[in-house]
Parts: sequence; structure tokens; C-alpha cells
Amino acid sequence: MDISTDGYRAKTAEGGGRVPSGAPRGYEADAKLPPPPVPRRRPGVQMAPTYADFGTEPPRLGNVEITGTHRSSAADDHLAINAGGSVEFEFDVPDPAVVREACVTLVALVSMLAGGPGYAPLTVHLNGRPLADQLRIPNGGGLPQRLVFAVPAEELVPGRNTMRIASGVDARSMLWLYRVTVDPMNAHDQAGLSLVRQAIAKPVLRYASDAGEVTIFVDRGEQSVLDQVAWADTSGAEYAITFEKRQRAFYGWRRQQGGEPTEFRGRLTGRRTVAKEAWRFDTEEGWAGGWHRSGDLLLAVEVRGCPVTRLAWRDLRGNNGTIAFGVGGFLGTYQRVGEGPIGYRGRFA
Repeated sequence: MDISTDGYRAKTAEGGGRVPSGAPRGYEADAKLPPPPVPRRRPGVQMAPTYADFGTEPPRLGNVEITGTHRSSAADDHLAINAGGSVEFEFDVPDPAVVREACVTLVALVSMLAGGPGYAPLTVHLNGRPLADQLRIPNGGGLPQRLVFAVPAEELVPGRNTMRIASGVDARSMLWLYRVTVDPMNAHDQAGLSLVRQAIAKPVLRYASDAGEVTIFVDRGEQSVLDQVAWADTSGAEYAITFEKRQRAFYGWRRQQGGEPTEFRGRLTGRRTVAKEAWRFDTEEGWAGGWHRSGDLLLAVEVRGCPVTRLAWRDLRGNNGTIAFGVGGFLGTYQRVGEGPIGYRGRFA
């Protein structure tokens, strides 16, 4: 489920009101709209992936409706909640007995105060019952923290369940909420995997940078998300980048041939499912003294259309590869996380 950026920003800026998912662009929710019908128990049916991810605009929602906000505003990659502010959700549970025990996970931090620890005590209620009451989030605002709560099946209800996340009225800094997920006991991190699949579904990344348009696409068929990429191209330039959260931007360095290294930044302008300019290789992996057929490699890594001459990459799992291109193909190594390096070679398909 998605909500429009304009509608979401309008409602969070107002500080209240129901924000329905699936609203058309520019739609501003009407608090007088009738509530959605309450689903009945559906015996034996597992809950769908359930999440509210504020890392994008509009936020990505799965099996969730944001039903109210108070003293809260949409920020760059999070929801900023002021003192006494809150956000409320509804999510559907077809059959609590199938869930058995829910795992509620929040990713949040407290903004720092003049370089010192922040203070914004967190309270979380699920169906009116407290999961956390005036909880002080650790680390004082240095990094987002992952907070996990267990919810027994008897505290869930068939159909619509409600959650309220609030900052204390005595808060002296902001509560930044990045993500909320709810997972059933026997489907660990199904919400997180659903979010990753969305990124995998459109793996071709386009960025605007001061060096021109940047295209990044590396696909070995392993359904992974890139974390770092480094390459050189036919112009003699070198590049190395690390992606920010959800690949919305990158930061790194670049060096023109014979020049000094300079900072290199890019901002995501689009995602696509395919890259017409992508190279396709038939590949082999080298191990145990021989070469063995592997899956295809597709890639498109370029700045201003200059073809790559060498490439290295790492994904979020820790798998990594490094290859150099020659006439008709490439040669290099590949390493899966927890394993040793193996040979890797390919020829244009």
C-alpha cells in the first residue's frame, strides 16, 4: 500500500487525521470518511507482510494504514515526532492463533542535544496495552536502534489491530521513527524480506551527480542488494561509492585520469526493472581445479555512457566480486559470505 507524498506531507504537517493508503496524488484525507470495514476472522490464514517504512516518500506501507498523526512531520528518511506527538496505525490479523506470537520491531533514535544525549521517552501501545512505557532509547542519538517486542496471540484480535507510538510530553529532543514491522512467530522478518524484494524488483539504479548521469546495475541472479561498487572506465576515470539507506543516494570518490581524487555524490532519480544497455555474460566459476558453469551476469555500470574496464562490488549479505574486462569477456574472482574466493570468468552472451 502507498500514500501520496503530497497527501502524507499535508496530513503530517497538520498533525492529525486519517491518512488512507492508495490515495491519488495531491489527495488530502478527510477525517469524516467512514472507517474501512472490519475483516472477520479467517481461520488458518497467516498475516500478510506488515510494515510502515518512512525511508521513502511516500512511506512504503504493507498491510498497514496510518490512521492518525499528532505533532509529527515527514522528514528526509524518517518520521519526526515532537514532544507529546504520536502516530497511529491499523493492521490486519486474519487469525491470531496462526500468528502464535507477534514480533513488533521499531527502528528509531532520539535526536541529540548540542552534541550530548537526546531525551524523548518512547511509549508504544498495541490494542490499548503497553509494549513500552516511557522507554529511553539507548545510544543517545548516535545511530538508529532496533527495538523488539513480543506480543502473545491473546493480545491480538481477529481483523483490525491498532498501534500507537508516542514521544513523551517532557521530551527535550525529537523522536525519529524510521520503520515499524510486525512479523508472525514462524515467519521471521517476512516484512523486511518483502521490502528487500521491492528493491530487487527494480535493480537498475539511475543517479544524478556532478559528473553526469550514473547507472548502476549488477545482477548475478542471487536476489541481492548492492552496498558498495568501484570501477574504472575507458576515459581513465576511477570511481568508488557506498550506498546510503535504501540506495536513495551514494557517497564516495572519483578521480579523472592524471588528476586528484574528489568527493563524489549522487541522488537517486529512478529505478527500473531492465537496462537496455546492460551487458550479458555466460559465466563459469573456478574451484576444485576446474571451471564449472554458473548463472548469467548482467551489468550496466557507467557515467556518461563510458564503458567499464574493471569492476568490484559488494552486496548487503557480504558477497563480493572483482573483475577486469578484456576482448570478449572478463576474468576475476567471486566470494560468497563465509566461503573462500573462487575464480570467475565470462564471455559475452
